[in-house]
Amino acid sequence: MNGDTAPGFRGRFKLPALRPREANPVALPARLRIAASAGLAIYATAWVGGATSPALPMVASMGASAVILSAVPHSPMAGTWAVLGGHLLSGLVGVACAGWIADPWSAAGLALGLSIFAMHSARCLHPPGGATALYAVLGGDGVRALGYEFLLTPLALNLGLLLALAKLAHRPRPPAKPAPTPAHPPPLERLGLNGADLRAALHDIHAFVDVSEAELRQLYELAANHAYRRGFGEQDCIGIMSRDPVTVEFGTDLEETWALMRRHNIKAIPVIDRGRHVIGIITLTDFFRHAQIERLDGMGGKLRRLLQTTPGVHSRKPEVAGQIMTAPVVSVRAGTPVADLAPLLCGRGIHQIPVVDARDKLVGIVTQSDLIAAMYRNLVPQPVVQAP
Repeated sequence: MNGDTAPGFRGRFKLPALRPREANPVALPARLRIAASAGLAIYATAWVGGATSPALPMVASMGASAVILSAVPHSPMAGTWAVLGGHLLSGLVGVACAGWIADPWSAAGLALGLSIFAMHSARCLHPPGGATALYAVLGGDGVRALGYEFLLTPLALNLGLLLALAKLAHRPRPPAKPAPTPAHPPPLERLGLNGADLRAALHDIHAFVDVSEAELRQLYELAANHAYRRGFGEQDCIGIMSRDPVTVEFGTDLEETWALMRRHNIKAIPVIDRGRHVIGIITLTDFFRHAQIERLDGMGGKLRRLLQTTPGVHSRKPEVAGQIMTAPVVSVRAGTPVADLAPLLCGRGIHQIPVVDARDKLVGIVTQSDLIAAMYRNLVPQPVVQAP
């Protein structure tokens, strides 16, 4: 090959990278913790197994299980039933094939195939189980001599110790107090995928997918968010926000605050300090809550009593905006993409979001109406107006 054709050849035919880019990079401290926990688990399992059964202290496939239990503990293959069922069923199949078939290679092939079928049928697919089936057939005369006792010692003993140590190393944090379940799910959940959809899809694919339902839903939401960003392009909240919003300060009278909201026909008003930093937000709900309005009967009188300024120095009710505002406030930076606003305005029940600059000073506010208008402009082709 001459010099003229070599560059073209290299340009058209590229060798695959030997070290692929990691999809989910793991930080160095986490890698060290995973390696240490797996190594200690194997050491402890082998030590106890050696004290119990010196001739055969550990099944070799425990090393592969330790990798899965330590490195991907949230995988379906790392579940307790997957580990126990996968190894014990495969071990049973391997011992049976070793006893029934004299030819070790035929027994090994049949044991592996049957163990995969058994794990699939019992919903406990665990790849190291295939190694256990082969170990029962090809592990040597010592393993064959144990017969079905192999399932108890060393296999079950190894599994019990390994699982106990893995669960101890990756014990979950105590759950926080669960939030009350809303009567109606938020809009994004009503319109998006639900658990039944994901379970149906996993069933229809007719293949094992090493991902949990929660992880699959998260992947879908992330992919949908990227598609949404692609549709909006580079548009950010600056292009859709209301600039120079009406504001009040902490000490603004409630009557004046209410009058501003009525005059400008707005349902929320940010509360700022003298440096224009957002310290809170007042909505109609804040007025109604502090006026203790639960029914329409007597609403006007209760609201007037709240807004009326109390004469004198002492008061038993709120008098200024800062006393009824909601704080802290959910806000976004001026460069936040429009796609990132939908989960806040729809998923968290927020109707308006203050927009702040790099110094956390208020520069605008985005409402649900602004987001709907942006979506309409993006989805509906705008007419082209020709110059006369």
